[in-house]
Amino acid sequence: MDRKKALPLLEEVMEIRASVEQEGDWLFKEWDSTPIREGYRNSARNLAYYMAFRRKDMRELQEKLIPWGVSSLGRLEADVLGTLNAVTRTLGYIADEDVSDIDYRSSDSFLDRNSALRRNSDDIFGPPRNGRDTRILVTMPSAAGSDYELVKTLVESGMNMARINCAHDDADTWSGMIGNIRKAEDETGLECRVLMDISGPKIRTRHLLTSMRNPKLKVGERFLLSNAESMTLPKKVEIALNTSVPEVIGKITPGQKIKIDDGHIEAEAVEQTDDGIICEVERTVKEGGVKVKTEKGINLPDLDFKLPVLTEKDYRDLDFAVQHADAIAFSFIKDVEDIDLIEDALSERLPEDRKGIPSIAKIETPEGIRNLPDIIQRAAGARPFGVMLARGDLAVEIGYERLSEIQEELLWICEAAHVPVIWATQVVESLVKTGIPTRSEISDVVAGSRAECIMLNKGEYIADGVDVVSEILEKFEDHHYKKTSMLRALGIANHTFNNRG
Repeated sequence: MDRKKALPLLEEVMEIRASVEQEGDWLFKEWDSTPIREGYRNSARNLAYYMAFRRKDMRELQEKLIPWGVSSLGRLEADVLGTLNAVTRTLGYIADEDVSDIDYRSSDSFLDRNSALRRNSDDIFGPPRNGRDTRILVTMPSAAGSDYELVKTLVESGMNMARINCAHDDADTWSGMIGNIRKAEDETGLECRVLMDISGPKIRTRHLLTSMRNPKLKVGERFLLSNAESMTLPKKVEIALNTSVPEVIGKITPGQKIKIDDGHIEAEAVEQTDDGIICEVERTVKEGGVKVKTEKGINLPDLDFKLPVLTEKDYRDLDFAVQHADAIAFSFIKDVEDIDLIEDALSERLPEDRKGIPSIAKIETPEGIRNLPDIIQRAAGARPFGVMLARGDLAVEIGYERLSEIQEELLWICEAAHVPVIWATQVVESLVKTGIPTRSEISDVVAGSRAECIMLNKGEYIADGVDVVSEILEKFEDHHYKKTSMLRALGIANHTFNNRG
């Protein structure tokens, strides 16, 4: 190929590199107004460069680079400026142009940036084992508080971290779980970290009032979401529900969507009353309707209403967690104000020898996705930090059709920040509950291998689930690491810059 044809491409890459460096340095300076711990500064700067790079659509550039054999931009997350430098210098050699003023990244620098994510994963999940880098996190069933053999089997099967969900059980049961985990570590010689998951301000169905023998909600049926502790049934309405957060009901207006039980029931608000809001069912996951139950989640995707990220119960649970957990997860993180509140709560409670305990942000709302770069900077700037991709609530909030796109963007951004990701919700759910997996579940494990950790929920066959997931990961990781992007512009990147004016 004619070397001079590479000159316009070199000029284009140099222009992009200069823009990324300028905009990235500006964003990093904005972030640096809040103290960033020394161990995270290089990662924060790399994330700033990545957000600057992803403001633009790079697909056409990628296509131009391919014939020259220098198209590494689709894998630049871990070292943005270093990769742009390398591409620039290589094109300079091809075009016979002097670009020696741009540093060619050293192999040591490149390896250090790529190993940062692995080091951060070790800090949270402990060292890898079983011939795989992707860790396995398992939600503890209540029985784990008393059944030592169950816990030991899970550790031996490949569980790297045990999740204790503070929405369930109590401190006595949690203590039993942790005692069994520590005993299993001692007996097996295998490390297993403990993650305590603070439940947060999730809106749930609390009480049910009905005139029906077998209360089901079907398409076209109306029900009342009540704001009252003592409910009454309106005329021509046979089901009423109140919630764990009654003040939110008064914020709902006609035309807004309401989703109940992980989206199994989808409804629209149609009429405000003194007692709450009457809703009409638009869709159910089963043709004959869905049985109404208490303690099911309620999602309000159209409602712009922010609840405090920590409830009174959460503060009590946090008192226990800071003494016993190896890492603490927080639910429904939406913005940096949530991180600041959490950091204040941790700084007040953490003993001096546990000040560096890692935190995990569960991302399960559109706001959390939009603000993810700022959330990462604030949280990882304070302590070792990871992100849980809570695909259940997130899919209900943003719509299932957008989930695949959004989860890819989250993985890219977290890799650029050298922040480990937990791939969560319904992984091998059929296998864990029935002992028989579906083909799509196996594919989901393969997709999840691009994260640093995969979470399994509890079920009768949970040990079998850990065995199967561990085996899939061991085999697949020899073939694949992370992902390659075609580099379409990211809306999140523009939001990160535009939000600052």
